[in-house]
Amino acid sequence: MNIEFYKPGCKDFFKKYARQEAVIKEKIKAAIIKENNMGMTKVKLACKERINGQPIYEFRLNVGKIGSIRIAFTVFDNQVAVYFITTKLQKSVFSQEFSKIVNSIPKN
Repeated sequence: MNIEFYKPGCKDFFKKYARQEAVIKEKIKAAIIKENNMGMTKVKLACKERINGQPIYEFRLNVGKIGSIRIAFTVFDNQVAVYFITTKLQKSVFSQEFSKIVNSIPKN
């Protein structure tokens, strides 16, 4: 499965946690693959918007020392795009911040 990180939505997070970037990316990739194989049981819709006709999902993930993070992503065939990563776990705060990112994403 190929995973891509959308720079405008992930840049601030990876700038803050630059030392753990490779480990965090691996954990995110493993978690998304596991969820995809298990039927997306822990996954919810991040918003009503769609990107290239695909729904945007979100879920929480514990990444070790940092604690839990919330990520927003799409899955299509073997292509995963992670659009947003944050340590803010409250859904309302996440949704407010993510809406800014969603509006900047080019949609087809």
